[in-house]
Amino acid sequence: MKLLATLLISSLLADIDAGALDADAGVPSATMQVEITGLRNDEGHVLLALYRPQDGFSETKQTAFRKQTIPAHAGTLTVQLDDLPIGTYAIALIHDENDNLKIDTGFFGIPTEGFCFSRGAMGLFGPPSFKDAAVAHLEGGGPQKLIVKY
Repeated sequence: MKLLATLLISSLLADIDAGALDADAGVPSATMQVEITGLRNDEGHVLLALYRPQDGFSETKQTAFRKQTIPAHAGTLTVQLDDLPIGTYAIALIHDENDNLKIDTGFFGIPTEGFCFSRGAMGLFGPPSFKDAAVAHLEGGGPQKLIVKY
């Protein structure tokens, strides 16, 4: 179970790079704040990926709508995602402590680095469904809160 989740988290966040991949023309946009808590140290980076319903969030062939790499900061870290089209998103995150752009695992594939999904969603034998991790992004909405698990 943990091995499947680990493999899918790694594929969800593969080839992380900063910035938006594209914008939805004609759709109003706003800033989304993401509040990340539970980072255990300042090592490495936080790899964050946002998915729309059509991006294949929990499928084997997915493409994140927007990816961002942020220097890690122990405790609470707030990330601002500017010009994000209003809509519904799912968020995947890993704390890549050794900057190798993947989630490291230990015995039986259990993650040794932190990870989480929006709404605290967890899948049974892999990642959560988009529906379970979906968050609404509205103008003037509050921050999306993520709690990293190790």
